[in-house]
Amino acid sequence: LQWLLDNYETAEGVSLPRSSLYNHYLRHCQEHKLDPVNAASFGKLIRSVFMGLRTRRLGTRGNSKYHYYGIRLKPESPLNRLQEDTQYMAMRQQPIHQKQRYRPAQKMDGMAESGSNNNPHPTPEQSVAAQSQHHQQFIDVTHVFPEFPAPDLGNVLLQEGVTMNDVKTLQLLYRRHCEVTLDVVMNLQFHYIEKLWQSFWSPKTPSSDGSTALPSSEEEHEGTLPKDKLITLCKYEPILKWMRSCDHILYQALVEILIPDVLRPVPSTLTQAIRNFAKSLEGWLMNAMSEFPPQVVQTKVGVVSAFAQTLRRYTSLNHLAQAARAVLQNTSQINQMLSDLNRVDFANVQQEQASWVCQCEEGMVQKLEQDFKLTLQQQSSLDQWAGWLDNVVTQVLKHHEGSPSFPKAARQFLLKWSFYSSMVIRDLTLRSAASFGSFHLIRLLYDEYMFYLVEHRVAQATGETPIAVMGEFGDLTSLSPTLLDKDDISDLGSEVDPDTRSMGEPLVKRERSDPGHSLQEI
Repeated sequence: LQWLLDNYETAEGVSLPRSSLYNHYLRHCQEHKLDPVNAASFGKLIRSVFMGLRTRRLGTRGNSKYHYYGIRLKPESPLNRLQEDTQYMAMRQQPIHQKQRYRPAQKMDGMAESGSNNNPHPTPEQSVAAQSQHHQQFIDVTHVFPEFPAPDLGNVLLQEGVTMNDVKTLQLLYRRHCEVTLDVVMNLQFHYIEKLWQSFWSPKTPSSDGSTALPSSEEEHEGTLPKDKLITLCKYEPILKWMRSCDHILYQALVEILIPDVLRPVPSTLTQAIRNFAKSLEGWLMNAMSEFPPQVVQTKVGVVSAFAQTLRRYTSLNHLAQAARAVLQNTSQINQMLSDLNRVDFANVQQEQASWVCQCEEGMVQKLEQDFKLTLQQQSSLDQWAGWLDNVVTQVLKHHEGSPSFPKAARQFLLKWSFYSSMVIRDLTLRSAASFGSFHLIRLLYDEYMFYLVEHRVAQATGETPIAVMGEFGDLTSLSPTLLDKDDISDLGSEVDPDTRSMGEPLVKRERSDPGHSLQEI
């Protein structure tokens, strides 16, 4: 307030560009290391100091700017010297940035410094674009989109009216469609996905208004497919299987773009945007494919559900990681955890229940116990703990590498790890350990991160994407024979209740479960 009174005064018949006042204010804050308020709050502040101030839009057509009418710089104000500063004048005279409807995430030099100066009242679209641009530093914009496999039609006979040219056209169009989907997500324009899916699966006639700025694969006229022919092609099992493989590749690429490192801190706004995106995916796709056969919809939505579930799990894992960093960086908490852990009777835990249930090698269990205590004592960082957990997975599964039993061994390891950790937590609970809360948080994080590591190891061992693996293992009754050994199949037949097998729950329901949801609430 004092700065405004010292530098400005009311004066009839004169005006001052609104952006100039805000620029002066930002410069003042920068010089005095103050946190500036936003342009809207600054406008209210000026009107509270200079009562009766009016706003006018002055300038030539196409280059007019808002001015405050009835205010001027005081003749003795040092801000007058800024008017002769050529760099300042050049900044003032820059045209207002025209928002780009489709690619707001493209780099704009100096936006962080001058974007708010040029336009003190950005539109909602410009605000979203600016936020998206800020978020781009946390995603992988250099990701290379892998090639798709070719559909294997085998001995399938195409019905009359459907030719191999139609199959090739579908290949081209679907690849193009997936590339645009990737481009939209890479620009963090999640709201366009619904329109993009509508344009591919339920295209409108050329006579429609065409007002949308969204690019779609139908805009290219080299090859098109009528909707009825698209539905017919999707009914072929080899085509549907090929499309499912393509979707696994696409969605895995999107996961790696949006969450390139599950342990790296990201803004809560980006995390929430990703979770909202995941929540909308199934509804958008089912709405777009409402006129397709149920089998086709179930297959497509099943994969997108696995994608949504993966996004939810990874964002929950990331949330846990940020919470755990605070614990792992607190020396007093680490010392308390170490003290409480040393009171746990690990021999009793091993002999009482764990040895009978898990049947683990006692030497391995003791080594992990000692390594855990040593890593805790060294006050290791989260990244160092991640390396330790990765090494544990390597040690335990190295004897199964290259074996068909690798997926089963990996699942058994997760069960045993979870059982042992729950037994330790139980002991800490019964002892009323002071660091129970810290251990509970660490246990949640390490269990989730182990799950993350194992799913990637299984994917690597089976030649699948992690999303394909988790889609297959969404429910035991949906396990693919390629990911099962004979013991799994025999166990499945003896353990699954006949009534449960006969229910035939749709894949979309099975893959919708969200193991990370409870973690997010915690």
